Amino acid sequence: MITAKRVYDQALVLIDEVLETGAIVPDQPEYYEAKALSILTTLQTELLPLSVEPEIIKEMDQPLLVSDRVALTVLPYGLAAHLFISEDLTISSFFNDRYEELKKRKPTEIIPIVDKYNVTSGMRG
Repeated sequence: MITAKRVYDQALVLIDEVLETGAIVPDQPEYYEAKALSILTTLQTELLPLSVEPEIIKEMDQPLLVSDRVALTVLPYGLAAHLFISEDLTISSFFNDRYEELKKRKPTEIIPIVDKYNVTSGMRG
């Protein structure tokens, strides 16, 4: 399972908070991590199927409920967009556009439609 920390680290790489060695910049703004948990809670809830109850992300080592594919490909862009919004609106918009594009590609869950009002019974024949 992918953790909030893994997505957070990927988002920091996207916004160039990384050293030449690939390590995360140690003196990156402290508020990034504080904001990341709330932002990830919102983004994850947005990406979860309606059949899955959302969960508040309280710590960085908490596993995410979305699939690993969504956690690794979609969430980092959404998180980067939100973290960078006060730094550079143009770059933040780029990340948000990418997030929206990837969000549309995520696999969807097919669930049967329940005819609660008996609408289709008159259509059979």
